[in-house]
Amino acid sequence: MIQRFGEKGKARRELLHQIDQQVRMEKIIADRQLSSNERELNRLRNEEREEFVKEELDFRRKQRDNDIKFGHNPLDTPNITNHVDWEVLKEKNMFANNNNVLEGHGSVLKNNKNLLKQNKKLLQGGNMFKI
Repeated sequence: MIQRFGEKGKARRELLHQIDQQVRMEKIIADRQLSSNERELNRLRNEEREEFVKEELDFRRKQRDNDIKFGHNPLDTPNITNHVDWEVLKEKNMFANNNNVLEGHGSVLKNNKNLLKQNKKLLQGGNMFKI
């Protein structure tokens, strides 16, 4: 199985090499059909084009680097204090005027007859942790 993969890769590389050689030959033949002035003009145009591509690429790289470094301002990100639909800090305090929930209710232990029947030592000792 590994050999088959190797053979397929080798055949692919050989095919690419043949196509590459064919393209080179066609380019050489096309260049030879041009006059020396046309070849020089094409060479100068290619140099200018490559220089333009290099400058444009440098500009794009710097722009991308700048966006990565400074484009994201963490102060503008939505969070709990700004830019949020549900703003916690602007809501009314739901605990402000409420009394103690346990206030006014009797203790669970107070007047519980079942508790007195089950464990009399709790009342005798005076300390609820003493058994």
